[in-house]
Amino acid sequence: MAAQAWFSSGDVDVAPGTTAVLQLTVVNLSDTTDSFVLTPVGMPAGWTTLRPANLTLFGGTQQIIDVEVAPPMLPSTTAGPTALSVRIVPQHDPDNLTTAETTLIIGESFDRRLNVLQPALRGRRTATYDMMLENRGNTQASCRLHLVDPSGRIEGEFDPPAAGVEPGASTLVRLKVHTTGMQWQRHPRTVPFRIDADQPGSPTATSPATFVQTPVIPENLIGRLVAAGAALAVLAVAWVGLVKPAIDDAAQAAVDKAVPTQSTTLDSSPDAGSESTVVTTPVDDKGTIVNIPLPVSVPQGQSGANQYTVPAGKVLRVTDLIVQNPQVDNGTLVVSKDGNALFTYSFAPMFGLDVDQPLVTPLELAANQQLTVTVTCDGVSDLTATACNANVFVSGRLVDA
Repeated sequence: MAAQAWFSSGDVDVAPGTTAVLQLTVVNLSDTTDSFVLTPVGMPAGWTTLRPANLTLFGGTQQIIDVEVAPPMLPSTTAGPTALSVRIVPQHDPDNLTTAETTLIIGESFDRRLNVLQPALRGRRTATYDMMLENRGNTQASCRLHLVDPSGRIEGEFDPPAAGVEPGASTLVRLKVHTTGMQWQRHPRTVPFRIDADQPGSPTATSPATFVQTPVIPENLIGRLVAAGAALAVLAVAWVGLVKPAIDDAAQAAVDKAVPTQSTTLDSSPDAGSESTVVTTPVDDKGTIVNIPLPVSVPQGQSGANQYTVPAGKVLRVTDLIVQNPQVDNGTLVVSKDGNALFTYSFAPMFGLDVDQPLVTPLELAANQQLTVTVTCDGVSDLTATACNANVFVSGRLVDA
């Protein structure tokens, strides 16, 4: 045997995402100077570094090297004990190699993520949301889902109510929400809420969502009733002025043909000053429904903006404006019209808003005016992210100017 090697410690605990340094002693058992090549072997070999990886020792001398072990924060980094070996190959006699072994105890990592596929939905009483529950940790996730609505205006049922997800996998969960009351006011009501997926002993995964409850009586019902009444009036005028006289004339002609009568000529002159009146009903142009997402991604400590310009010859009438902060970052968001601030939102108390009031009042922008969203990023809550990611979802109608 040309060399001998051993680790200074037995079982070593190391958590994914951290680095552990082990001490390895290598002894040259021969009487002559020799060089050795050290190579890690086993499952941890990909995330093991030897410092140094090549040694030259005089006969009978020894040297201690550092073995750095850094298991990555990945689902493939299996939790539990695993063997780490270091192979020492002498240059003078490569076949006379030796091996030093130790055991690593890989710790558990917990990284559950919940992504709502439809962040905002509209409905009078109910809506169905789909979401993906991801497990990016190295242990099985067994999470129970909860709907959190501080206002108590909506309730929900999950299918399934609890989900088990293997490391590196994901599963689809469906949520059906229903309101606890009707919206009798004529404007929609916006209800922000969040969805939590918790498991004892691990951090809770959460994601925000919004339900826009439409009123029981539609906003444009009166306009529709007026238009329907006008149409009925036009039909009545057409019946009295055109259709009914034509039917009477046809019936009289048929009677005259069947029963000949004595013809009498009467002189008559048309009435002077008679006028024809045409009844018209103006139809209100409701325009085209538009949905305008204005996402903004800003690095921490900086500000950024996104804007929308109303096309020429058009007027934008905003009916809904939903502010989303999916990562629960810290900062502010300002909505401006042509450089004039209209609404300012603070991310921190997003779920403390008074949901008895709509988030915005009706807003109108003329042609070439700009609706601008400015975000100032004070802090990023998601440790894997490098920027604040906010979004303003604008709904309304584009009508002719």
